[in-house]
Amino acid sequence: MKNMLYLIIAVLMTVVISGCDARNERKEETAMTDECRTILSILNCDYELFKNERNAKEIIDRFHDLSSQGEAEGFFPLIILPSDTLVELLMCSLEDNDFECTPEGMASYRQSIIEKSKQIDAKSFLATTLDKYLKRYTVDDAILGQFEEVESQNELTLHMLAYGRYQEVIIAKLPTKNPWELAAWIPMGGWNECPMPEVQVAVFQYWHEKYGAIPVVVGSDIWEMTLTNPPLTAEEAEKLAKEHFAFDCESETIRGLASTLKNSTIWFFWWD
Repeated sequence: MKNMLYLIIAVLMTVVISGCDARNERKEETAMTDECRTILSILNCDYELFKNERNAKEIIDRFHDLSSQGEAEGFFPLIILPSDTLVELLMCSLEDNDFECTPEGMASYRQSIIEKSKQIDAKSFLATTLDKYLKRYTVDDAILGQFEEVESQNELTLHMLAYGRYQEVIIAKLPTKNPWELAAWIPMGGWNECPMPEVQVAVFQYWHEKYGAIPVVVGSDIWEMTLTNPPLTAEEAEKLAKEHFAFDCESETIRGLASTLKNSTIWFFWWD
């Protein structure tokens, strides 16, 4: 009789706990913003979600843990900063290229971006684009500028979280062996001077092979990358700065940009 009583209590506890878990899952789903839900629905991948997090340390620490885990399990983590603008860019990019706004549509679009990227000579693209931008300046020294004494950038900071712009932050676990393909998972380019997604993929591959660069953070108007082989001399840094300027011409001077790239293992791109 006593054993039967214990069995009934155990069953009741299981039901109560299951009910609490289900309510928590529904609460989590309800609490998720529409922007976050839309992005995750079309990515259709494993992820971790951080809410109302202005202190970036927890996210960065978890990102590093997942980077190590991904090496063994075959994925790259990507920190995504959800916003209505990012959702609009993704939806418009899918629709403009005649793909459905579904996980299947995104998968097909992603593959088409990767295939297009294979037809692009990234080094040649950057040289041609740089030449086009430099023609805007009548005096070369105005854009060339001077080297400056600045500290190298070697730590992820996620400084953009301090302004409270993002209610949620996603770390997506994207199942790809090639880190440059992360730009095809979040195709946010093709507006103003921001390069097309296939160009981003091609350039990221070129930089990965040369500098060990890996995309780690993306938003509607930014990419942040880490790398293992930064330029160590002013001359090398200036060559890289010219490529960066071609990719993202928001910098004031090329040598000013080169000063920040020398010995730095963090790159940041922002388009206005």
